[in-house]
Amino acid sequence: METLIAYIIKVNIALIFFYLLYIVFLKKDTFFVFRRYFLLVAIVFSFVYPFATVSAWGNIISFEKPQKHITQVMVEKPASAVVLADEVQVAEPVNKININWWQALLFTLSAGLVFFFARFIWQLASILRIKSQGIQKNIDGIWVFDLHDEITPFSFFGWIFIHTDSHSDAEIKQILLHEQTHARQWHSADILLMELLCVFFWWNPIVWLMKRETGINLEYLADNGVLRHGVNSRDYQYHLLRLTYHQNVAQIVNNFNVSQLKQRITMMNKTKSPVQKLAKYLIALPLALLLVAGNSVYAQNQKGDEIFTEVEKYPEFPGGNQAFMKFLADGIKYPVKALENDEQGRVVSNFVVEKDGSISNIKVIKGVTAALDAEAVRLLNSMPRWKPGEHRNQPARVRFTLPVVFRLQGENLTSTQNSASPISADAHEKGKMLEEVVVVAYGKHNTYIPPSPPLPGRDNAESNGNELFVVVEVQPQYPGGNEAMNKFISENLQYPKIAQENGIQGRVITQFIVEKDGSLSDIQIVRGVDPSLDKEAIRLIGSMPAWIPGTQRGNKVRVKYTLPVVFRLQSSTPPPPPPPPPAYTKSSEELKNTNEVFIVVEKEPEFSGGNAAMMKFLSDNIKYPVEAQEKKIQGRVIINFVVEKDGSLSDFKVVRGIDPLLDEEAIRVLKAMPNWQPGMQRGENVRVRFTLPVTFNLQK
Repeated sequence: METLIAYIIKVNIALIFFYLLYIVFLKKDTFFVFRRYFLLVAIVFSFVYPFATVSAWGNIISFEKPQKHITQVMVEKPASAVVLADEVQVAEPVNKININWWQALLFTLSAGLVFFFARFIWQLASILRIKSQGIQKNIDGIWVFDLHDEITPFSFFGWIFIHTDSHSDAEIKQILLHEQTHARQWHSADILLMELLCVFFWWNPIVWLMKRETGINLEYLADNGVLRHGVNSRDYQYHLLRLTYHQNVAQIVNNFNVSQLKQRITMMNKTKSPVQKLAKYLIALPLALLLVAGNSVYAQNQKGDEIFTEVEKYPEFPGGNQAFMKFLADGIKYPVKALENDEQGRVVSNFVVEKDGSISNIKVIKGVTAALDAEAVRLLNSMPRWKPGEHRNQPARVRFTLPVVFRLQGENLTSTQNSASPISADAHEKGKMLEEVVVVAYGKHNTYIPPSPPLPGRDNAESNGNELFVVVEVQPQYPGGNEAMNKFISENLQYPKIAQENGIQGRVITQFIVEKDGSLSDIQIVRGVDPSLDKEAIRLIGSMPAWIPGTQRGNKVRVKYTLPVVFRLQSSTPPPPPPPPPAYTKSSEELKNTNEVFIVVEKEPEFSGGNAAMMKFLSDNIKYPVEAQEKKIQGRVIINFVVEKDGSLSDFKVVRGIDPLLDEEAIRVLKAMPNWQPGMQRGENVRVRFTLPVTFNLQK
């Protein structure tokens, strides 16, 4: 949309400049043919030049490009029970206004376009209606349509319309000469072009003025054609005066009489312009070069000032990530006003690291309260210059997103406050997500103040040397990272049968301690769903291998960690048991030649690289439709397809849909998948039917 708006603005700027040049320098001469082609070339050039750029003319003026809109969706793994340690969801905009002025403007422009396009179609229909009512006659070898009503003579391409009873033979001869000039020189094409220009740019008065100038110039050409055939100019002008008050049929035809009669008569009596004045038309060349240069400068600066969210080399805080976390932990303060009002929650801010490393464009994209929001912004404003990022070996502007959690000591975490991983930023203000900063207030209402305050993020009541932290310089990590943890959970979690039978699902929030040796202890349920799911979540966490412990000031420390485990069924009713594998009696040769579609095979088809690679492909390529976001449409789309013998995908079907927009997007991204590793039966590649759920969630 942004590109289209920029294009429309460029086109209209060019039309305005060419029109002004025409009025100031060219309108008064008698080079009617040159004037006609000047107007036509000006229109064509205005539509084409936005695509022309010359890189050598760039780097002159800077323009700031609005940042890109990036949307993330959560994609589920193909399993009956889905468990996600980190849910990536689409967030709704936080700041809302009652009137969307952008949509109101878009609606107004669209309504005008529809009105004027309908008017254009009505005029075409009027011409066809008049043609059907007229009687075709041959006058001096020229076919015309004799009209019933007393309408001003006109032509439309090769059709000439005239009310013969209203004119003498001499007048009819002049009319035919006039309209034949219009038809022979294809003047109706110019009229149609200008009419369509007014339909699309109805809001630009210059376009209507340009249409008027085109029409009168075409009449000059036709008048000149009549006089060249020896018609007395005085008789011809008297004839025009007689037709002044006749009715015109439509504006998209070449009328024998137009309202600018005085201008036509003046131009007929004017002395022809000397040939030397043709040089004036060369003034259009500097204007064309100026427009191309301006477009090149704009395009170059748009490219140079683009705000990136993905770059080859990210900006870096002086001293690295540990220094960054230390700066945040040392510099942030829990506002007293927020303490007094029991205010807590996550403030998500984002900012831009400029090419010189300075910080700019700080925004709170998901706030909590004014006091907490202001503290998060203050902290970011106090940061020193970063080492700038690079893209294609050039310094680049990079957007970052930083979540800061303000939590009162003793309060339980909610799903929107868990410290396991940062939430996604607003769908319209996305940037690279930094590690989450947690600020804990010790002693609500200042009723309790520790005698020797622990380091920021340190839990209270711990023995010396055995402190428990909730935020550290280097967070503990599952061996292999989040992807490996998701894979472990997916492969080891067992959905309780009783929960499946009763359709129980939801998110269990667990909390545990990652000890100095990486072992997990004190596993608790912060927020449960059902005893069976809670028990399974505890069992799953307890079966994890040792983690990479967190560190503070270079030393391994105990860290409290919160992890959500999501149990989700594919449907509200328990899925039926899978059908038993068929007794295959076919030989390997028969399997090789068969086109049968299997449901159960010895070796299932697999996305190249496995489930983790498939999840990454879907997350990178799927897009949440804007219209669906605006309508708050969300849910799970279940797609069924066939993995062919060569690994290609075919026969896509929506098994259970939500909305055509989401259904279509789910199918689109699956069709874009690369070839899979095909399924096998008895050592032969076979066709296998596969089912994959894709969930679209709006962040709450």
